Amino acid sequence: MPARSDEGGKMKSFLDIEEKIASSENQYVLALATAKRVRHLRSGAPALLPATASRRAIELALEEIARGQLEYKLPEKQES
Repeated sequence: MPARSDEGGKMKSFLDIEEKIASSENQYVLALATAKRVRHLRSGAPALLPATASRRAIELALEEIARGQLEYKLPEKQES
């Protein structure tokens, strides 16, 4: 499902994000993945979607995750 956007490229609705949250097995991991992606974008990582000066890193990160551009998962548990 493509993200709905206005003329400036921003997401008009967070419906895609809400759907991702609802389908996520672990919302905490989704929040951590989003925060990590925001930090990467702020430190200069290239955006996976068209970026404009008016788009904040959080908006880009959320849209990238909603569109399936990024995958996230819990690390495998290591037995000691």
